[in-house]
Amino acid sequence: MVMIAPFRGYVYNQNAVADHGGLLVAPPYDVLTHERREAFYDSHPHNFLHVDLGRVLASDPDELAWHDRSAALLREWLASGVLRRREKSGFYLMETEWDHPLTGQRVTRRGFIGLTLLEEPSREASIRLHEQTFSFHKMERLHLMKKTQAQLSPIFAFFPDPDQLFLKTIGYYASRGPDMTIRDPSGQLHKTTFLENSQETARLAEALAGTTIYVADGHHRYMTALNYRNEERARLRALGKEPPAGSALDYVMTYLCPMSDPGLCVLPTHRILRKSALSNEEILQRISPWAEVRVLSFGEGGERNALDNLAKKLLEDKKKGLTVFGLLLRGADFCGFLKIREKAKEALAEAAPEKASLSLLDVSILTNVILKEALGVTEELMDDPDCISYVSEARGAARQVADGERAAFILNPTSLAEILKVTEAGYVMPRKATYFYPKVSNGLVINLLDPLETAARPGATGPGGG
Repeated sequence: MVMIAPFRGYVYNQNAVADHGGLLVAPPYDVLTHERREAFYDSHPHNFLHVDLGRVLASDPDELAWHDRSAALLREWLASGVLRRREKSGFYLMETEWDHPLTGQRVTRRGFIGLTLLEEPSREASIRLHEQTFSFHKMERLHLMKKTQAQLSPIFAFFPDPDQLFLKTIGYYASRGPDMTIRDPSGQLHKTTFLENSQETARLAEALAGTTIYVADGHHRYMTALNYRNEERARLRALGKEPPAGSALDYVMTYLCPMSDPGLCVLPTHRILRKSALSNEEILQRISPWAEVRVLSFGEGGERNALDNLAKKLLEDKKKGLTVFGLLLRGADFCGFLKIREKAKEALAEAAPEKASLSLLDVSILTNVILKEALGVTEELMDDPDCISYVSEARGAARQVADGERAAFILNPTSLAEILKVTEAGYVMPRKATYFYPKVSNGLVINLLDPLETAARPGATGPGGG
């Protein structure tokens, strides 16, 4: 049973928002290039990225030394009033307006931020994870959480809401106008309304109690919160202290969005093969037993036109039930179009028929058939960011290949139906199988973790909430 609780979050003070709101928030730590990170650092001294992903200095003794500076900076902002705590526990209704990167249309997504009771991952859990995670990211986020004693950014989850209970519950509050409005540098508009009425928070928590929620983004942050809870409980017990029932340690800050919301968008995550000793000809030869390879020459229209044609062809063939990928190779004047042979898919299905929902996903076939089997990328290398990296835009992938990366594989997006089918079967997809867009901006609200403080019970009016 899903447990959702309101909390007393920390937000930027209204003066800071009024003067510099768009310069204070930043995207999640794992989607920024080095150049974009530097731009956020330089935009404002109180930009949240200074805490969530601090600048690495040449004098640092190790790669995590900036965590101490982040913790000190967070304490400074709290002491000086740059960040202030809400007086009452509540939910944080979020309305995000954004331009769709594929259609250009203006889209609105609605959701809310609250606390979700942590559960160990399992097929029976009421909160479901669908992706594998990276060892380094979990270690790094856990180390940062220990230093800051805070959940700096929410995980992103969605839930079924066929009767639109969420929209009915928040209708009045959404219509009264936001308490805080921020337009970020990308043009996204973030409207926050504080839902602090105990009856309304209780109604919303009750509406979700019988549902299953699915983690869309933030698998590393979820596992980090779980690991932090376990380690802190063990540490406190060794000191003779017992965290209370409903301790803030037991919850993770979560952005929740209805599955039926028209603004819930999934984009593909393309794979960058950063290094390989194989030549272009050898890569194509090794792939050919598994896939039919066609060439889309750049020709007169150039690379951009070829990429546009590739994207259209990928979507058209996916609708036909085919498994297809694009391939960009360093130094080549064409896009490769790969259509996985039916015999390869049949072999995968026969090898593990009970796992067909997982093994026949595009990302699974690319990972297991093309990268591992054909090109010899080991499981260890799949976990190595120096070997495989990820990008959500095909043109961004093309730029990286032009700048020296070995190759890029262009994918179709994983659908919500595919995500549900895999998670309901109790499996997890390969790393970076999905790219939910837009990400939930960091800095809109944070959650400090006092293990001896309890999360507010839905409907309670007391001061609880981590």
